[in-house]
Amino acid sequence: MKKTEINDRDRQMLELLAQGASNRSIAESLGYREGTMRVYLHGLYKKLGVGNKTSAVIWYFDRLKEEGVPSTALPAQGEGTPAEETFGDIALRLDLQAALGAMGMFLGAYGRVWEVANRLKGADADPKADRRRQQARLLWEAMLKGDFAYAKRLYDEDQVPRVLVDSPPDCVLLACMLRIGGYTRAADRVTAQIVRRKKGRPGLSAKDIALAVAVRDAIDTRTEAGLVALHRLATESPSKPFPRHAAMAALFWAYRALKDRDRARTTANAILAEAESVRQQLHAMGERPLYREATLPLPGSTGAKAPAARAGRTTTRRAVAATHS
Repeated sequence: MKKTEINDRDRQMLELLAQGASNRSIAESLGYREGTMRVYLHGLYKKLGVGNKTSAVIWYFDRLKEEGVPSTALPAQGEGTPAEETFGDIALRLDLQAALGAMGMFLGAYGRVWEVANRLKGADADPKADRRRQQARLLWEAMLKGDFAYAKRLYDEDQVPRVLVDSPPDCVLLACMLRIGGYTRAADRVTAQIVRRKKGRPGLSAKDIALAVAVRDAIDTRTEAGLVALHRLATESPSKPFPRHAAMAALFWAYRALKDRDRARTTANAILAEAESVRQQLHAMGERPLYREATLPLPGSTGAKAPAARAGRTTTRRAVAATHS
């Protein structure tokens, strides 16, 4: 019997169905309208030869079992939290953003190092630069979370030309997110715009273009060459957070898509080590990026005055009551 072939979007829908997601939440996660999502789900059921959501989930679990891959929705028998859970294990269980927490501020473009450098330069406030930074940080946080539908929403809202003008590297990250999220046609169109922009215009480097190509090869064609190119970008140019940090995050999601948990786990651990290295550099400069005071504060005077104030109000009420009695 011929094996049913499913594409990346089919697999994403099945994973979300297995987690109990509704049609609306699946549409929001994948960046589609709810009506469009119903059409895609109907097509998926027809492809699998099933009649409903429950049968599709059962089919998906059977396929995972055939492939020797444990279900991502339910823990396999005997599987649980490791005795000594590493950061990489947490990132696999949740996502990079949730695992990194505040440490995420040390990674990506316009991170905490940029803030400190800007302050030391005494740079004046620039609304346009602030807008670019906010845009870049939102996109970066979505990349860490695996919220690739955020990139699709920007694409659907025709924000690509604006992003390409304001901050070309952000457009490269957007193209990578579309690719990883399975929005292949949108990713191809954005990549084509990036390549056209590169010709004779500043703002994009050869490494930026190489990042978009490496992600395409690693995700679409699933070639070892794409992973090797991503690894090379992730270990080069230590002075520039982009595209190096973006390549590190893309590697994590690529390994995860390939069900290579060991390399995904190790990549996540390397990402944490990178964030810690940046934190230590700032600490050596006399900066305390995560805190300024590290001691528990004593109760303040406000708390001490509150009982007295309540007592005063009680005495006043009693006096008023005595006057009227």
